[in-house]
Amino acid sequence: MNSTEHKNTPSNRRILVVDDNQDIHDDFTKILNPRQTDTAALDADAASLFGETTVAERKSEFAVDHASQGQEALEMVVRAREEGLPYAVAFVDMRMPPGWDGLTTISHLWKGDPDIQTVICTAYSDRSWSEIQNTLTDRERWLVLKKPFDKIEVLQLAHSLTEKWNLARTARMKMEFLEKMVADRTLELKLAQRVKNEFLANASHEFLTPMNGVCGFLELLRDTPLDEEQTEYLSEAASCGQRLLGMLRQVLDFNQIEAGTFIVKTAEFAPEEVMQAVAEELAPAAAAGKVRVSVIPCPTASPRWEAPLTVLTKVLVLLLDNAIKFSPGASVALKVDASPIGLEFTITDTGIGLTAEQLEWIDIPFAQVDGGSRRQSSGIGLGLPLAKRLVSASGGLFRISGRPGAGVTASFTIPGNRASDGREALLSSRIPETVELRDSTYT
Repeated sequence: MNSTEHKNTPSNRRILVVDDNQDIHDDFTKILNPRQTDTAALDADAASLFGETTVAERKSEFAVDHASQGQEALEMVVRAREEGLPYAVAFVDMRMPPGWDGLTTISHLWKGDPDIQTVICTAYSDRSWSEIQNTLTDRERWLVLKKPFDKIEVLQLAHSLTEKWNLARTARMKMEFLEKMVADRTLELKLAQRVKNEFLANASHEFLTPMNGVCGFLELLRDTPLDEEQTEYLSEAASCGQRLLGMLRQVLDFNQIEAGTFIVKTAEFAPEEVMQAVAEELAPAAAAGKVRVSVIPCPTASPRWEAPLTVLTKVLVLLLDNAIKFSPGASVALKVDASPIGLEFTITDTGIGLTAEQLEWIDIPFAQVDGGSRRQSSGIGLGLPLAKRLVSASGGLFRISGRPGAGVTASFTIPGNRASDGREALLSSRIPETVELRDSTYT
């Protein structure tokens, strides 16, 4: 609903008078909806109160209905609300024998219409102030009109409370409109996210197929007769192809996690053998950067484990590659230890380190810790965010710390079981053999 529609919404000026005295009803009618022949004195009072100059401008015309008992008033309020023409204000007498008194009537009216504003018409001897407050605890929804009341007071209350009701309705309509806008926009974003995920999944697969072919044929080309210059070119081409293939796989993994379709599988392995294999895989990069990589054995950890091997390998590659990249001429150490939930791996480097601000970037995909014109490292800024999400997807914990010039320490836990505990222990443990994650969020 726009602002024009709000302005065109009819103002609700319906008032219900609840009193067992007919003379009181007549007085309210004369004040709130007077006959044209009896308005001269009232017009003067209204002009004085509201600053109006003509009868045509005076807004003292209200739609006034009457009830003599509380039960009758409740029926009228409920019916009016069901018909879409609710009362804005109810003037309720405090004493209406033999039926409900004013406090009881108001309590029922609030249940029948939570939006109705109420005025308690009472004499000093009817109920004490503390008794009224203790009974009607929603103090912003009622006012007191002492008897005998003045017509200007009645007019003032009628105008202010109907305006309050209309303003509340306008605010509620605006809020409903905003909530609908948010819901519509959220749906659009979800649809856009789904389209993006599907596009990346399809595109990544389509890119991976030819890239695997390119890298495979480059390897075959190594076995053909080549001179020294051709061998150098081939080596560079193969290196570029492998880097591109690695980035495409990162994008595919990241997209699967974001889409909630990443599958975690367990397998049996030797932790130190996995770390050694990852170190050997990244040995060329370490040699190019003159980085010393060491795998530290752990005598307390079991030789073989059952855990999400694919996740473990991917995370180790991401973290070791990141450590090598930012530790030229320094050293990197990999170690493993048993933890209360499985295995804990730690990668420590003595490289350039990270500032507190850069540490916050690990939650931001594609952010570069050395971005801008001075950027020296390669990559698309997906390594640490992907590593953290992979660990979360397997039910583990990820931690990273560092200081400028003092290196970085990244550690993560992977839930698992010692293989020596047997297959039955694994099946009854925390980690199912295969888990497909959907509609998940990761922090």
